[in-house]
Amino acid sequence: MLRAIAIRAARVVAAAAGLTLVLGAVTVGHAQTSRPENTHLGVASCSGNNCHGATERPPQSRVPGNEYIIWSKRDKHRLAYAVLLEDRAIKMARALGLPDAANQQICLTCHADDVPANLRGPQFQLSDGVGCEACHGGASGWLGSHIARAPHAQNVANGMYPTDQPAARAEKCLGCHFGDETRFLDHRIYGAGHPRLRFELDTFTAIQPAHFVVDKSYVERKGLITDLQVWGAGQAISLIKHMDAILDPRRTRGGIFPDFVVFDCQSCHHDYGPVAKPTTTGLPPGTIKLYDANLVMMRVAASQVAPAAARSLSEHMVALHRASNTDWAQVQSEARAVRAVAESLVTPLAQHQYTREDMHALADAVIAVGLQPDDWQVSHAEQVTMSLEAIVSNMRSAGYIGEGQDGPITTAMNAVYATFASEATVRPDAFAKALHDVQRAIGR
Repeated sequence: MLRAIAIRAARVVAAAAGLTLVLGAVTVGHAQTSRPENTHLGVASCSGNNCHGATERPPQSRVPGNEYIIWSKRDKHRLAYAVLLEDRAIKMARALGLPDAANQQICLTCHADDVPANLRGPQFQLSDGVGCEACHGGASGWLGSHIARAPHAQNVANGMYPTDQPAARAEKCLGCHFGDETRFLDHRIYGAGHPRLRFELDTFTAIQPAHFVVDKSYVERKGLITDLQVWGAGQAISLIKHMDAILDPRRTRGGIFPDFVVFDCQSCHHDYGPVAKPTTTGLPPGTIKLYDANLVMMRVAASQVAPAAARSLSEHMVALHRASNTDWAQVQSEARAVRAVAESLVTPLAQHQYTREDMHALADAVIAVGLQPDDWQVSHAEQVTMSLEAIVSNMRSAGYIGEGQDGPITTAMNAVYATFASEATVRPDAFAKALHDVQRAIGR
């Protein structure tokens, strides 16, 4: 499923000054169950050299065995708590009227595995940041069956979180990479200095970096999950959560205006893009526009899986934007309609078997979004870039990239990343040229 990590890492490094893929945190929050069998034992319980801390694959192991080492050496999630002690976090806390960041639940719910005290085992350390159990669930209930090599379904029944399933993974990751009913990165926190979040599930799985390998053993245990299934489910869940934010009265009725986090940053922050233009939504320059990058990608995804749903999304997208400047009650009505369509697409997108033609059509449609001359947005460009990565990776793993194509495709994708001149801007002309190069390299 996953693209070659070495290639992907090179692209991310090349884009470090531009499309910075900020890795937030994933956690099990206080709203989760407090059953003792879900006690979090700490990352030390996974770090043995005969478990997940091996430098060489343990004998007869079904997994490489180095998963803990990947997390502890290369995964930014391990640093999630440590950044709360840095100067930037301290200044943010002061701006928010807090004494610090490292002891505040508003920070810890995403920067650590912040479970209640009664669910912390003797080796549990909050300072471990976002460790194994933040994603996989408290291990006390499933560790025994896991060590005993029980079927994956049995481990899940015992409390392991099913991160292998695209929709479940999206729910878990987006809990912090966007927010949910228990935690939310609102505009107030952005105003205090928090980096802008952007997310695409398949891309972030790869650059985490992934600490699993989809080999024969993996497929036998968990089934084959493709990049595009992860991408599609991730886009659907992300859109659902964005609509939930619009519908949540805590986000939309806390003052005179809805929380600005539901709008596109570029609407107000002109340094996030070039000179403003009229857009395909029909809204003029100077209009505050709702964030819609996931909605646009969902429309593209649905066009290959459920064309009627794609048409419905298009209609509701236009109505949603137009209502946002006239009638908030109508905005919420349209948001509910968009949410319903997105929810209906979660399972179809997570299960769809994409053909070669599907993948080429998706690539063309995604590139067309990036080339839209009258609807240029940095948020769209980011999603176009990450979506192309998922498509290319799926083509590669399916054997649809022929001999001699891989090098030119990699070069073209590197050029796409290089057009992100800074965290806030993209060079539109260079971006368009790079997209054309990707399209030619993919071919037919």
